[in-house]
Amino acid sequence: MECMRKNSQSIISVTREILLNRNIRVIAVTGLVSGIYIGMINTILQPFTISLGLTLAGLGILQALGGRVSGLAASLVQPFAGHYADVFGRKAVVVLGSVVTVASMVFFLLAAVTKSWFALTVAYLLFGLSMLSSPASQAVVAEAVNLDLTKMNVAFSALFLISSITTTATSFAGGVLADAIGYYVVFVIAVVLESVDLLLYLRELRDVDSGPSSDESGISARRFSLRSAVSLPTGLLGFFAAFAMDSFAFGMTSSIIYGMIYDRFRYSNTEIGLMVGTVSLATILVQYPATKLLLRAGAKKSLALSEAFGVILMLGWYFANSLPFFVVLSVVFGASVATWVPAQSTITITVSPPSERGSLGGKLAAFRGLVAFPAPIIGGILYEAFGYSAPIIASFCLTLATFVMIVKFIPNR
Repeated sequence: MECMRKNSQSIISVTREILLNRNIRVIAVTGLVSGIYIGMINTILQPFTISLGLTLAGLGILQALGGRVSGLAASLVQPFAGHYADVFGRKAVVVLGSVVTVASMVFFLLAAVTKSWFALTVAYLLFGLSMLSSPASQAVVAEAVNLDLTKMNVAFSALFLISSITTTATSFAGGVLADAIGYYVVFVIAVVLESVDLLLYLRELRDVDSGPSSDESGISARRFSLRSAVSLPTGLLGFFAAFAMDSFAFGMTSSIIYGMIYDRFRYSNTEIGLMVGTVSLATILVQYPATKLLLRAGAKKSLALSEAFGVILMLGWYFANSLPFFVVLSVVFGASVATWVPAQSTITITVSPPSERGSLGGKLAAFRGLVAFPAPIIGGILYEAFGYSAPIIASFCLTLATFVMIVKFIPNR
């Protein structure tokens, strides 16, 4: 009991310490702001896409192209962005990511007003491209705590928790707003709030001089190529493969699950918002014990536990046939997210050479995406051809395989 108390005090004290850093505070505040609209987007985006007349296969194609986790656009842009974050500084890349996000929300708004599939496609592509800021943001956080492993674990967990607070509240509200007023209001809110984030990045974020000299930067920039960006570092093939398999396994179902539920069970946006909001709420409630697990057991065991939750989730989705059942499964989904995201961020930074903290994250994103981007398309086709259970069965089997790969290939960190 005394050990647990000291561990809890350590997490709180470290969180207070890291929030004194200017860049950490900027990332925290912008996370709170963006969490407001991200929660709404998470709720309504898949039903919105289906409402424009697309099939589940069509939704799968758009998610494969513009999904933020492992879509093709996000995957291809991050190696470039990670490299240039190492060469020219983190701030420029983070700012550009915010600009692209604003443009994406504008096109989603245009699609909502005009019912245009072209605007919708552009919006999805830009939404994926907005992930270009992810490697730079992770590097900002890691460098703000001087790559101290304990502080990184707490920092990534705390920032994820902070952004989840607003995401939780608005996940419930997004569905209600869409049902009461219309989808367009969510995208208007998103444009305004991401513009606030952009202003904060421009005014408050600071670059840390930790990269190469200007002469070396010029040489590195000229020598950059996609081939070198996606080439796998020596000894990390299994590491990359495990994360890619996770993206493929989850992408086949989780990237279209709310569209599947909307199409199969005809739940309203408000009811889907209850599911999405419960995921976010569970993420918050599990985050603290997940952080303690990360500090005590390390990233590998946290990732393995997350994948175990994923196995349970797929099994539950297969049998679910009522709203309360889906809400309970949303708790499992939230636990899986809470134990995965900070652990992935930490272990990616810790295996990166000092000169590649931005680019290695981009390489990992590219490899995962190139392997996994067909997953939503396959999931949508399976749904159209064989029904609701088909993509879930496939995801269940692949999630089991991913658990084995994590145990075998992820280093103990």
